[in-house]
Amino acid sequence: MNKTNKDNGWKQSIQQRDTSQEVDGIKGLLALHKKPELSLVPIKVALLYLTIGCAWVILSDEALAELFNNIETLTMVQTIKGWMFIFVTGIMIYFMVGSSLKKGEYWNQKLIQSYEELEAVHGQLIATEEALKEKYDALLKSEVALKESEERYRLALEGTSDGIWVHDITKQDNFFFNRTKEILGYEEDEIPNTIEGWQSIIHAEDIASTLEVRGKYLSRKIPSYEHEYRLRTKEGDYRWIASRGKAVWDDHGNPIRMVGSHKDITNQKRAEEKIHRLAYYDNLTELPNRVVFEESLSTSLEDSKKKGEMTALLYLDLDNFKMVNDTLGHIFGDLLLKNVGELLRRCLGEQGIVTRLGGDEFAILLPGITKKEDVIPVVNRVLAAFQNPWLLDDREFYITTSIGIAVYPLDGEDRHALLRNADTAMYSAKDFGKNNFRFYTMDMNKKIVEKLEMSNSLRRALERKELLLHYQPQVDLENGKIVGVEALIRWNHPVWGMVPPVKFIPIAEETGMIMDIGEWILSEACSQCRKWKDAGYPPLGIGINLSARQFQQQNLVEMIHRIILENDLEPEYIELEITESLAMKDLAHTVEILKKLRSLGIKIALDDFGTGYSSLNYLKQLPIDTLKIDKSFVKDITMGSNEEAIAKSLITLAHSMNLTVTAEGIETETQHKFLQEQNCDKAQGYLFSKPVSPDALEKLLADQEKGLD
Repeated sequence: MNKTNKDNGWKQSIQQRDTSQEVDGIKGLLALHKKPELSLVPIKVALLYLTIGCAWVILSDEALAELFNNIETLTMVQTIKGWMFIFVTGIMIYFMVGSSLKKGEYWNQKLIQSYEELEAVHGQLIATEEALKEKYDALLKSEVALKESEERYRLALEGTSDGIWVHDITKQDNFFFNRTKEILGYEEDEIPNTIEGWQSIIHAEDIASTLEVRGKYLSRKIPSYEHEYRLRTKEGDYRWIASRGKAVWDDHGNPIRMVGSHKDITNQKRAEEKIHRLAYYDNLTELPNRVVFEESLSTSLEDSKKKGEMTALLYLDLDNFKMVNDTLGHIFGDLLLKNVGELLRRCLGEQGIVTRLGGDEFAILLPGITKKEDVIPVVNRVLAAFQNPWLLDDREFYITTSIGIAVYPLDGEDRHALLRNADTAMYSAKDFGKNNFRFYTMDMNKKIVEKLEMSNSLRRALERKELLLHYQPQVDLENGKIVGVEALIRWNHPVWGMVPPVKFIPIAEETGMIMDIGEWILSEACSQCRKWKDAGYPPLGIGINLSARQFQQQNLVEMIHRIILENDLEPEYIELEITESLAMKDLAHTVEILKKLRSLGIKIALDDFGTGYSSLNYLKQLPIDTLKIDKSFVKDITMGSNEEAIAKSLITLAHSMNLTVTAEGIETETQHKFLQEQNCDKAQGYLFSKPVSPDALEKLLADQEKGLD
């Protein structure tokens, strides 16, 4: 209801109240009219009576005085005259008053009748006023409800993020979508409200499908209009829009108007895309993940079967990647994996599919080959790419890959067989020296079976007491005396004979059996040291290697302390050896454990120093007593060689840090003499003795005592 209507309503109400007031006024006038009429009658009568009486007295007395001279007669006549006056005036008064009363009664009745009629009219007016008031109240309620409805509709339009569009189909150029323009960043007048204006911002790839869906709906080929497409923003990028609409048809079934909404679903689309990528793509390298790869492999095998072609599967594993992760950290390792994924993608081009299977393992699918040799150019291209140095975070280093190849249908007729056999071929390539490739052969399975048998046998080796320790002497280079030994494990298998550690220790590490084996080595070495001490042999320090997995054991310090106490052995006799890669895996954890061990009086030796990613910064942080020079730096020592320079530097460095230096792998007198000249403290190697049994070592110690005598 507008303001004019509202004012008219108020005027009606006021007029109704004025009418009621007029009726009340008439009632008051009637009451006032009755009172003056009744009060004038006695006044008139009195005035008339006084006039007649005065005239009668004056005139009659003079006339009677003329007629009657006799006083008595005159008196009597005057008396009669007086009664006659009273009688006549009484009759006159009666008629006058009666007439007045009758007129007053008549008009009073008339007034009462008018009053009653006015009362009836007043009642009708009141009823009419009440009816009008009810209608007015109803109109007010309707007006309030209409305002509330309009407010809700306005708030709904303002509060929604959707754009409302209207298309008057009878006027093809009429297409209002102002709210949509606002969502896309346009001013209202920047795009015309026409079909052409709307189409001008639809993505080129979506125009055909959008118009097709719209046309099908307007021709009633589909029951509803719902479609998703992209609209261009003012900045030039595109946003996904979900459009829905309803049409109005005339009596002939022709569409005349269509109204709908534009909902921005860009974030939803991005979320769906992210979920899709998480489900089907590797998050680190953005390569297809194992799920996608296996589906592609199955599809490729079906196609190859129909076409009579071959499909090759290449299984890649990075060589020594664990060392990169352990020494440089997982962030650096992840960066390397990301770059490897990009490298493989470039090497492959459009020739096949590359994926990351997990960890540092990748796979390449090459469908549609005619013979297995067709994969060799691709393999060589990959291996050649890995020969270039990697430069990440200002660090330059080299890393290679080993590749196993299985070909359908020669090496398997389903994806599971191909993956398994390609994996087997990859491990064969690693055993063959790494940085190469191997085609799968049936013989490779024999090695897998042997590895499984060795793993099963190793689980029973402790129970059957097949494990034993040999000890390699460590010689003081100043006086040539045996001053210590390194405990080295051996496996005396009842069928295979003496199995070297290089064959079974990796299996023990992989399966976790190294924890029990490591504890047995510590216990056995401490027990043997106690026996030698009790037998009166000179004090011997005993070196015991700790594996990476063993070093992560939570109760390692407590376990070592317990074994030392059980054997009643002084802690300084024990020298625990850790490798450089182990120390770098978690430097903070390493330092914490080593400090606890040294607080017990145990000595610490850093083994294989210089073979990994050596850092003087971490070396000075490690609480160690001995630095062991790896045999790789001793083996090729010659005058002026790089190895000679490195060995000299390591010895000087260690001594400057107050560390004892032990050289490994001494096999020649030249090496021996060089180390002596450089003031190396201790050495071990075949020049002095290979690892021997406890009895053989005791003989060496006895011979040494005889030589001194």
